[in-house]
Amino acid sequence: MKKEKTVNVRELIARHQEITFRIGEIADACEAEKRERTQEEDDEYHSLKREDQLLIMKMDVLSNASLRDVHVPDADKMLRDSLADKQQVTVMLMRDTAIQMSSSLEGTGIIPIQEQEMLKPLRAGLIWDKVGLRIRSFLAGTELRWPKHGKAKARFLDEGERIEDGKIDFDKLNVTPRRLGCAIPITRETLDDSQGVVEGVVREEMPAAVIDCVNEALFTTSSTYTDGKGSEQPRKVYGPFVEAAKNPVLFAGAVPTRRELLKMKSKVAKSGIKVIAPCWVMTEDMKTELEATPLDPGSGRFLCENDTVLGVPVYVTPEIGEGNIGYGDWSYQAAGFFGPMNMTVDPFTLARQNATDFVLNTRFATTTLYEEAFVLGKAKADAV
Repeated sequence: MKKEKTVNVRELIARHQEITFRIGEIADACEAEKRERTQEEDDEYHSLKREDQLLIMKMDVLSNASLRDVHVPDADKMLRDSLADKQQVTVMLMRDTAIQMSSSLEGTGIIPIQEQEMLKPLRAGLIWDKVGLRIRSFLAGTELRWPKHGKAKARFLDEGERIEDGKIDFDKLNVTPRRLGCAIPITRETLDDSQGVVEGVVREEMPAAVIDCVNEALFTTSSTYTDGKGSEQPRKVYGPFVEAAKNPVLFAGAVPTRRELLKMKSKVAKSGIKVIAPCWVMTEDMKTELEATPLDPGSGRFLCENDTVLGVPVYVTPEIGEGNIGYGDWSYQAAGFFGPMNMTVDPFTLARQNATDFVLNTRFATTTLYEEAFVLGKAKADAV
């Protein structure tokens, strides 16, 4: 009787991983030195590949070893004999065997994992750089100031009548920059083991978080926000729609009519503002509703067509809130970053936790030069 050879599956897998690692070393050396394999490396490579193929064959045999001991009776003879005896026959084909799943190879490296590109977070409605807002960078000082003055008044007089003294009121508009920052502490193990991937994500995401914050501040309609603890806090920086929300144009329903949108335009125009590059700001849902709202019965035209409403461009952002539509000219909104955007990588402060602190700091300010340049329309509360 032939004695069966005992084969250790773990040893086969371990050797397979050693071969894979060695072939990887050869490939890395060729890539680093920008060359082909040497004769010695080529011989070693082919030898390793042959050995690896034998290992895979052995593992395949072992994974199917349970099938060799299955006894299959002569079903054809059994059927003929039963039919000859005029017996009722029920045929059921069954095999009781343990099927090895691919999950049994999890973590062994035998089944390769194809790494794909990093999936970035979705950012909806980043439009602060599209609406015509001119944001200046590297501003200096602790504030910006705009001198302003009121109107002079004239009146009709009779011949010889003395003109009474008039005056022009002078004033100023100030804005103080506010600090804007982001901090992310990460352990050294995470940074080292990810081979720079995590650090690259951090360096990309932190400036993007600043842009998110600016976008939210510019288009919000609320003077407060909810902090991480769930409590309402006053906003330090906000755009023109917070003041406009105090005296909005109210829609009769959930979606404005053409007349209501024209009323918003006229409110800005009749204030004396010289409209240069106006635009609408709304949510994607509101834009979709306007794209489905007929301009006139039977005309086949809709309120929003080709990303415009009444000939004025439309931009969408969720920050303005559902049921709200903003209209205005963003050349009358001043904004700017003061100084550089500083990224500090601090490996010392959290040294006791073997961690590095990534900290980004900048300063930002915005103010509305003429509140009359902006108007907010609001849907009926019980219709939203």
